Amino acid sequence: MKFLIDTGPLLAAVDTRDPAYELAARAMNRMRRNAIVPSPVLVEVDHLVRQRVGGKAARRFLGTVERGGHEVAYVTAGLTRRAVEFDRKYADLNLGLVDGCVMAIAERHDMPIFTFDFTDFRATESATGPWRLAIAEDAFQREIRR
Repeated sequence: MKFLIDTGPLLAAVDTRDPAYELAARAMNRMRRNAIVPSPVLVEVDHLVRQRVGGKAARRFLGTVERGGHEVAYVTAGLTRRAVEFDRKYADLNLGLVDGCVMAIAERHDMPIFTFDFTDFRATESATGPWRLAIAEDAFQREIRR
């Protein structure tokens, strides 16, 4: 099964200081080539890893992508319009383009989302109902408390 990957798990899998590091690293290792990363998520992860961990770690992450470690989902004009619709519909959440793109791709391809952003994904839904999440919030909380 393919999984759409949001920023949080990728960032956590790179940053050993992140409380969810072990969970994210294990999950990303299990998903391997079943992980699909939206192109806007790549940009966000690159930026955040450079800020929090450093350029060397960001280049290792990008090298994984370059070698085909993760499939990249590119955002079309139609997906961008849908992402903007999500941001507009849920303006009170201030979702932004990246989360909107994750939602648009997940909705179009009926894919589960691997995210740690439970607040936004719990407060929104696709045209067909609640998002299918790869990990439930309570399971996530149990794992990071270990």
